[in-house]
Amino acid sequence: MSIGMETAPAVGLEERRLGALLRAAHRRARRLERPVLASAVLPVEARDPLACFAAAPPGERTLGSCPSEGYEMAAVGAAWRISGAGAARFAEVGRAWRALCADALIDGAGDTGTGPVLLGGFAFDPLRPRTPLWGDFPDALLTLPRYLVTRAGATAWLTVSALIAPDAPPPDPERLLAPIVGLLDRASGERRAPAVESPLAVEDALPEGAWRGIVAESIGRMRRDGLEKVVLARECRVRAARPFDRAAALARLREDYPGCFTFAFDHGAACFLGATPERLVTLRHGTVWATCLAGSIARGATPEDDRRLGEALLASAKDRLEHAIVVRALRDALADSCEHLTVPEAPTLLKVRNVQHLFTPVVGTAAPGLTALDLAARLHPTPAVGGAPREAALALIREIERLDRGWYAGPVGWLDARGDGEFAVALRSGLVRGAEASLFAGCGIVPDSDPEREDAESRLKLRPMLAALRNAAGC
Repeated sequence: MSIGMETAPAVGLEERRLGALLRAAHRRARRLERPVLASAVLPVEARDPLACFAAAPPGERTLGSCPSEGYEMAAVGAAWRISGAGAARFAEVGRAWRALCADALIDGAGDTGTGPVLLGGFAFDPLRPRTPLWGDFPDALLTLPRYLVTRAGATAWLTVSALIAPDAPPPDPERLLAPIVGLLDRASGERRAPAVESPLAVEDALPEGAWRGIVAESIGRMRRDGLEKVVLARECRVRAARPFDRAAALARLREDYPGCFTFAFDHGAACFLGATPERLVTLRHGTVWATCLAGSIARGATPEDDRRLGEALLASAKDRLEHAIVVRALRDALADSCEHLTVPEAPTLLKVRNVQHLFTPVVGTAAPGLTALDLAARLHPTPAVGGAPREAALALIREIERLDRGWYAGPVGWLDARGDGEFAVALRSGLVRGAEASLFAGCGIVPDSDPEREDAESRLKLRPMLAALRNAAGC
């Protein structure tokens, strides 16, 4: 058997190492009289994680990719899953994960995204009733993959995880490795590029002009009730002649937006995917990074036009106010969780392919014992996706938005056994099921917003996913 390594030690040695770990976990499980997690990190020949995602069976695969930050991950299968519901969903997941990791046997973890890693996401608002659209995505769903392929540059690792029961023999290591060996072999082959000119049927989920009316209503309510900001989202529905190639959509997103966090969570019959420019929080070795991203404008057709638009955004009183609300909220939320918090006095511009945003990074040192999940729970939802004051804005969204956001604008990402991890805000995203998709985009509304401008901005934010689906429609 080969794991695709030409220069690594013989695979028989890796199998013996994995077998010893599984037997040790079985002895511990019998002593504790409960299941014990065993995870081994094995070197493999570098494979494109997106190719691994494409080769994996639909319904049980995940992708997390950020080439600009030096890592990409593809997850296949499930060794363990945890779900949560309601306002306590973050705490439920955190308690279960800490309990599982407390007794785990882990061999070889060290680099970012290796060892047992929990991947998944959370609904934006657990108090909003779910619709059938999001039936495969509960309030919280995170998976410890059976197989995790992690690539950093030219180096790659395979993490194999298994939950070892006390009352059954441990799995045979060769049989445990066999499925991923076949998948890695398939991932090394070239994929046929889909046609890019297949027509799509695109329509708003609401009648013409309805979303502008919702924006206008929110402006009136904000002025009356004293709200600073509310973020409103819209849904666009897309149909193709044949099922979308989800991997082809991800390939387009990764190519067009290398600085964004490209993600895909393939559960049941649906796949939630996108490329978001906004990180909610990252925790690595005690250092915390959070992103304030609010205020947007289009990119220019020429360098001069692009610079003019960026300067106009920096000078916009409306956009600077919207951005300042987000910065203040993140600073306050992290003040009790971090030491040495650094917040720049003024925003800069973050430019992606078709939009530029006001951007302020926040950096600090996490208090001992805090995990990336703990920090995500404290930050979500930021005013960049909810509003301010938080509870009043959420109540208004539930009342007037006419949309089940599901996981749109919720935290998605990963968490390792040390508590390090990264959660992004699931923007520039869509839910794909067969030949149909629902795409989502939102805008921050303040009392002096213009409904026409917000309508145009929201349509601009739908373009990345529309382009990705056009790339995926010819499969």
